[in-house]
Amino acid sequence: MKAAIINNAGADAQYGDFADPEPVEGESKLRMLAAGVHPIVRALAANSHYGGEGVHPLVPGVDCVARSEDGVARYAGDVRAPWGTMAENVAARIGLPLPDGADPVSVAGALNPGISSWLPLTARAREVEALGTVLVVGATGVAGRIAVQNAFALGAERVVGLGRDKDRLAKVEDLGGVPIPLADGPDAVSKALAGTSPSLVLDYLWGGAAETVWGALEGRGLGEDDADILHVEIGTMAGERASLPGGLLRSRRFTVRGSGAGSAPMAEIMAALPVFMEKVASGEVVAPVEVFPLSRVDEAWAYRGPDRAVVVPD
Repeated sequence: MKAAIINNAGADAQYGDFADPEPVEGESKLRMLAAGVHPIVRALAANSHYGGEGVHPLVPGVDCVARSEDGVARYAGDVRAPWGTMAENVAARIGLPLPDGADPVSVAGALNPGISSWLPLTARAREVEALGTVLVVGATGVAGRIAVQNAFALGAERVVGLGRDKDRLAKVEDLGGVPIPLADGPDAVSKALAGTSPSLVLDYLWGGAAETVWGALEGRGLGEDDADILHVEIGTMAGERASLPGGLLRSRRFTVRGSGAGSAPMAEIMAALPVFMEKVASGEVVAPVEVFPLSRVDEAWAYRGPDRAVVVPD
């Protein structure tokens, strides 16, 4: 079959021939319709992600929209190395039917980045009376822009979006968010929050970006503080480590935890996927995509935005 191929860790994707997947019990063989080139796809292929298995050569890709043998278009995932989803044929353990009218390319571009914020947002909405203000760190990326939309869809009154790309911050404002350049520092974040505390921080950057947020949130004074802030680390685009000030932990009710493959229960993910797909199918949540034919996968692999690269069959 024709496929994207990564020959070794750190190599770029090349178009070529790869052996067809060999489904085992629990897997179904499908025909790929659209597959997203997500940051996790590149990280796994480079073996720099904690989930990397170090198997090469491999077909990259963690999810896709594909057509099953019964003719139904399905969101497919949970694949087994060395086979991924950026190929003509896919063997996957997950195969959820798309909602009526759903665009395969939109779903392929939106599900992976979108579910990353949908899960913590829905979980937090169950924990608090109202989401109130949500702070998105890394709001200018595709996942961050979807996070802004998801927060509003789930009832947030206000969304503050921090980003490193000043030009893309205009897109955050177009979505109804309050755009703040990360380079403006903690004072700008404090000013944007206008005396309120976010119920949830969705962090796609970590590193120094997280430290900027913590500088803005650290409490002052010895009086009882009524804030209840949850900081969820989703990505580490600005660094793998961040220095958390002890004063913040003592002065306010402040919790830090992560959300990703391994920490999010599979049952919770499976329950959320059809609900989120409906949001994408209805157009309530829109993922910006750039489409490439599979034969030009080298261009898709090199593409770095502002939209999400999606490969489709030739």
